[in-house]
Amino acid sequence: MNTLVIRALAKINLAIDVLDKRSDGYHSIDMVTIPLKLHDSIEMTRLPSGGNTYLYCDDPTIVCDESNLAYKALDATRKAYHADGEYRLFIYKKIPVEAGLGGGSADAAAIIKALRPLIPGDVENVRSETELAISIGSDVPFCLFDKPARVRGKGEQLDFIKVATNYSVLIVKPNFGLSTKTVYEAYDLISESIPHPNIPELIDALGKGDEASIQKNLVNVLSVPAIRALPLIGDILAQMRSMGFPLCGMSGTGSASFALSKDRKALERASHVFEKAGYNVTLTEFAL
Repeated sequence: MNTLVIRALAKINLAIDVLDKRSDGYHSIDMVTIPLKLHDSIEMTRLPSGGNTYLYCDDPTIVCDESNLAYKALDATRKAYHADGEYRLFIYKKIPVEAGLGGGSADAAAIIKALRPLIPGDVENVRSETELAISIGSDVPFCLFDKPARVRGKGEQLDFIKVATNYSVLIVKPNFGLSTKTVYEAYDLISESIPHPNIPELIDALGKGDEASIQKNLVNVLSVPAIRALPLIGDILAQMRSMGFPLCGMSGTGSASFALSKDRKALERASHVFEKAGYNVTLTEFAL
């Protein structure tokens, strides 16, 4: 049996704009996404032929059946490239769940990357992998590359961007999650009254290290319905700002919030305050 251990990097969204609802039920999005050094680890072992695939996780809250994105990625890759093989997958979770940090998508992308030797050499690998990834989930294409990017469409259109500063990142998550579907449905009801980020301006500011412009455009339109559903998110963001971290926001559809800083020790001190309050707290940094 051959065993491979692969990393699955988390992500944060520095800004999210929702443009419209598509005929296929998805929303067209425009966002700036950054990979983090925070990661899950996946132990992948090829099993003898004639057996079954097994999925395990050290987090008992994770459902380990065919609905898990890692399992879906394995199954979809085998079907797409007519490849056989059974595996034992064990996910060691470090990325908080229901947080907007892309943990499930990262796990799925890691499986696809691990199975790259199965992809025929006579296909356009990038195109075919991206098509496969988007069929599993909207964050999976980004997680295939783990590079700072402007992400558009359903999540399949990636334009890689330059980021001048390798910020440390404090992530704080309440002990509650939010449903992506519910947050989007709530957004559709109130979207006209929500301010939007200037994505090109944010990208330019990240490339130059212009923190005033970065702060101005750290806007996630989904944070408005998310905070209405879970006011603790707004409380955490207000506390981050009062601690002197103006570069803060909510990732994805929540419920995790983040603060960026060049001063890692200041973030460490803040992390102790949030830990004492009972939140799930992680300190990491950009993976540039």
